[in-house]
Amino acid sequence: MSDLKRVLICANPDLNYIDGSSIWAQTIALAITATGEAEVEFLTRSTPARDELYGPLKNSDRLTILDGSDRKYWQGRGFARITPEMMGELAIRLDQAEAYDVIIVRGLEIATQLLDAPDVLAKCWIYLTDIPQSVAEYTHYQRLIMQSVAQGCQRLLCQTEGFKALWLSLVPDLDTAKVCLYTPVIPDLPTSLPPIDERPQRAIYAGKFKGDWMTLAMAEAWPTIHGELPSSELLMIGDKIHDEPDQPNYAACMLHALKHTQGLVWLGAQPRDAVQQQLHQARVGLSWRHESMNNTVEYSTKILEYGGAGCAAILNRNSLHEQLLGHDYPLFANSSEEFCHQLMRALNEPQVAQQAADVLKQLAERHTFTTRVDEIHQWLAEAPKAPKPQAKTKVLVAGHDLKFFTLLQKKLEATGQFEFLIDQWQGHNKHDEAQSRALLEKADVIFCEWCLGNLKWYSHHKKPHQRLVARFHAQETRVRYMHEANWDAIDHISFVSEHTRRFALEIFQGFPTAKTSVIPNYLDDTKFTPKKKTGEARFTLGIVGVAPKSKRLDRAIDLLEALLEEDSRYCLRIKGKHPLDYGWLLKRDDELIFYREVFERINTSPTLRHKVIFDPPGDDVNDWFTMVGFILSPSDHESFHMAIGEGILTGAKPVIWDWDGAAVLWGREHIVDNLNKAAEIVRFGVIKNQNPPKHMAMDKVKDCWISKFIK
Repeated sequence: MSDLKRVLICANPDLNYIDGSSIWAQTIALAITATGEAEVEFLTRSTPARDELYGPLKNSDRLTILDGSDRKYWQGRGFARITPEMMGELAIRLDQAEAYDVIIVRGLEIATQLLDAPDVLAKCWIYLTDIPQSVAEYTHYQRLIMQSVAQGCQRLLCQTEGFKALWLSLVPDLDTAKVCLYTPVIPDLPTSLPPIDERPQRAIYAGKFKGDWMTLAMAEAWPTIHGELPSSELLMIGDKIHDEPDQPNYAACMLHALKHTQGLVWLGAQPRDAVQQQLHQARVGLSWRHESMNNTVEYSTKILEYGGAGCAAILNRNSLHEQLLGHDYPLFANSSEEFCHQLMRALNEPQVAQQAADVLKQLAERHTFTTRVDEIHQWLAEAPKAPKPQAKTKVLVAGHDLKFFTLLQKKLEATGQFEFLIDQWQGHNKHDEAQSRALLEKADVIFCEWCLGNLKWYSHHKKPHQRLVARFHAQETRVRYMHEANWDAIDHISFVSEHTRRFALEIFQGFPTAKTSVIPNYLDDTKFTPKKKTGEARFTLGIVGVAPKSKRLDRAIDLLEALLEEDSRYCLRIKGKHPLDYGWLLKRDDELIFYREVFERINTSPTLRHKVIFDPPGDDVNDWFTMVGFILSPSDHESFHMAIGEGILTGAKPVIWDWDGAAVLWGREHIVDNLNKAAEIVRFGVIKNQNPPKHMAMDKVKDCWISKFIK
């Protein structure tokens, strides 16, 4: 085994676009490689298409570029650019395939994704700047996320002392030994630089073009400067022009200014070496930002690059810059007038520009590439080698509807114990038998999601050494497949609730109780989170899914009607597919009659017709819950009713009719047995954040399933 450390760079910048963050990602990859102690893999968000930043990576020894958008990583699906969440997911899978010793992560969304894989997070060096920079801006939930990231990772890399202080405030019991400064990095300084008075009257900007970066304002101010100093020139470098939602024409105006401003030369995107050469011939670099950024604890790499090239720089006066450069730094600017004044001084008064350049150079000397390589060398030496991965249990998942299993699968994969094979059925008893047989040959465990035709088929075809486990929901009691399965071949069936197990064992008499258990559905507290409720939420009832008729939409209407007699502000929001859009429902006369009567009741009532709102289905339920104060479960029966748990996670108060098992699952305090009690909960109930049942937490549910898969 090689003594070199295996390192993965997993950062949210896309190196096909040039800005400070993408240069950061390139630089840390090159610095790690330069230690001579590591083999580096660099995970990209999109296919490398430009060599300005990718060129040095391609030419670097012991560095491999992994195209994260490659179809081979996504079961043949193509993506022009993967999301940060997908990067986190892919990093977990890559680590499981061949473990890394260190994973460098930049970006909160990636880091949050890695919370699902604590073993992976434990080897991560986390660097975050895309976070609120004041403790007061964090919600309780955001603090929990930050605490989990900080306590779970191997190192926290902080750009400044301000970020370090922020982390220590958010996580008071944090081990300070894992908190390291990783300030911006610039190329090693040349041995000699031309003094300011030997340089042309040239100003330079290199980076992104964005509203808060004041790039349009700087370009629009240039004609005035150029008019006063006809020999002056402004170079602007870069091609990443942002859209600004509050300035609809921003991108077009910025592009026009770059192309048509007299005395302004736009060079587009340039390799970093070419940018350095241009800086060596400029008097002043521009790093003026909008006033809203004055409280930042993050500073721009550009001011270091300007200083390292012997340039002066115009930048905001704020506490960070005063700390770095001193209160008397001569080229601070905090308004358009000050910017123009200071730019004129920098171009026309060499002694002022030289004074600023000398201060910046002293700062830059502390941030050179060689200095950073030495630090990383020590950190790598302290990072433990990853243990050799153990053989994984191959789990074959079979079923027609796997939506309840998707997140659970990710959690189980993240343990590093399992590899999943998917046999996607087309219906209760419809599948590609040849594919099922081929997958069966590879499996150690077969997991049937729903006990339908999939369980019947696999129970008659499994090998003696294979373990067959299934999950029973509810509808299985109404079909024949469980009766026709080979019960002797089934190792275990889990039910989502005790009352479902009891009812099923009454129907399938003779199936051994010892082969059963109850494992509830998990509640995804990463997807469903408390958010600020709208003002109308206090008067809004919500229900998710109202088909079939046993969901009892009529009871929800009864409750709404009773509440409207006292207060006209009440309404009912129904989330999900419209009942009459289900093909199976249209074929059942009793279902069709029920819904036609309910809709006629709504549409003919002046009181109800504008108070029942159908919201379309979609993966935006967490946002939908911001409008909902009370989540209803008026059903005749349910096996579990996931929407109740999701509502609890978001701060909605449950109102549950007393269907069999409801009190055991969700607590007696939320149960009603008549309309008056339901109305009373809504009238007097307090909407607040509530704790869901602990046995439905993802980690608890995950551990239960591990015990069923491995015996």
